Amino acid sequence: MVPKEKKTPTPVPTQTDEIARVRDILFGTHMREYERRFRNIEDELQRHKESLDELWERLNALEAKVEENHRQVLHELRKQVDQLYTRLQKRLDELDEEKVAEDTLGDILIELGSRLKGGAVTESLQELFEQHES
Repeated sequence: MVPKEKKTPTPVPTQTDEIARVRDILFGTHMREYERRFRNIEDELQRHKESLDELWERLNALEAKVEENHRQVLHELRKQVDQLYTRLQKRLDELDEEKVAEDTLGDILIELGSRLKGGAVTESLQELFEQHES
């Protein structure tokens, strides 16, 4: 006797399976092409995002460097302004001292003139210089 082979039942396609199969036959190539194109676009967008992230990091680093340079330049500028102010103040003090010397010289000349008028020039000339030196 020949053993009986058991046949596995073939699944009966449902209407949904039939529609999916027809759709795959009709649009399969187009759908695969669209899926490929979408994957390519997604990959390209990911590359652009990574590129933008890298540019953003570089921009932040550049901004930090510019701020640091700005602080250094500002510090140097303030230092130079302070030095100029100190030099200017010193020069103004010197000019004030020279003015005092001019005032003193003027007083001496006035005193000398009045003594010349009075005739007692030689005796008191030495006294006059000694007074104004002290």
